[in-house]
Amino acid sequence: MSPEILIDKKDGVATVTINRPPVKNALTAAMARALTTFFQSLPSDAATRVVVLTGGGTDFCSGADLKELSVSLDPSAQTRSLAVSRQVRELSWPLFLALHDIPQPVIASVRGHAVGAGAQLCLSADLVVASETARISIPQVRLGHSVDHGESWYLPRKVGLGRALQLVLLGDSIGAQEAEKYGIINWLVSDALLEQRTSEIATKLANNPPVALTQTKRLLSNSFGRSLGEQFEAEARAIGVCAASADFVEAISAATAKRKPVFTGR
Repeated sequence: MSPEILIDKKDGVATVTINRPPVKNALTAAMARALTTFFQSLPSDAATRVVVLTGGGTDFCSGADLKELSVSLDPSAQTRSLAVSRQVRELSWPLFLALHDIPQPVIASVRGHAVGAGAQLCLSADLVVASETARISIPQVRLGHSVDHGESWYLPRKVGLGRALQLVLLGDSIGAQEAEKYGIINWLVSDALLEQRTSEIATKLANNPPVALTQTKRLLSNSFGRSLGEQFEAEARAIGVCAASADFVEAISAATAKRKPVFTGR
């Protein structure tokens, strides 16, 4: 694991901190690979029930470290084209596809700048808790290129096509209140309360039965490509998986006995 990517696991919550505060947590290739490796480990990690993404210091993530992109300025147009396309396929695709495939609920806890790839980390998360200091921008057009982390897929689904076009074509930074209005942020809190509110939500999720959480997340995430009938069939299959778990029996038994359930993830 990269020393600039910190992983802390406690009580079913895995907290991932992008820890490079002097450059607003800009991502290097090594950091992107470290994140990818960790994300790819989560589908088989039964002990982790919730994932929290956050940044060290005053910012979430300012995107890719542009100092590593010198190859993009090669005099040869063909060399530039091949190098940048290869970088997207070798770094962006694996990172954000691995994040997309995490079965556990993912919470982004955001303060300060979330730019480019940092903004996409927010869009890829299932839930976003943000401080009033949060500022989100997708500035690729201003840097002479199209979006390259999956924004063209996520943004229209989160905010609608018209608003998505506004954000990516203008590349303007938007504040926390505007991002909440657009539906990018679920909870907006004071900067002082960001960690507390994130912890409350993560703990609440971690105390729910993991099989039900992962099956429900999968149902909603995959619903866009299905007809209503296909979605009903998917729901029937998912509830069958849940009913086969010990946690299903515990939930019903606890509700009947009017006691607090104890879920084991089995």
